[in-house]
Amino acid sequence: MFLTTGEINQSYMILGVVNATIKKTLTAEQIDEVDCYDDLYDQVKTKLIERTVAKNGDGIISVHFVPQIVNVAIGPKYVLLHGYGTAISLPNK
Repeated sequence: MFLTTGEINQSYMILGVVNATIKKTLTAEQIDEVDCYDDLYDQVKTKLIERTVAKNGDGIISVHFVPQIVNVAIGPKYVLLHGYGTAISLPNK
């Protein structure tokens, strides 16, 4: 299984788009540490891989990540990380 932000130089069959979103609540102490959340990317990648395996895929191409900080009135802030890509199957495994 592989993930790439680009294309591959090989023929493949498109199985469909896979996506995943992770949400993390920020406490008051964590608000200034928003650049320290690499574990969110790992969680999103794991979900993308699981969804690709469910489609009998071999990899994901054109992977994109969209981070977002959500403010809620008087409530906590959230970090959302959305990831998506194209699940593919390789014809000559």
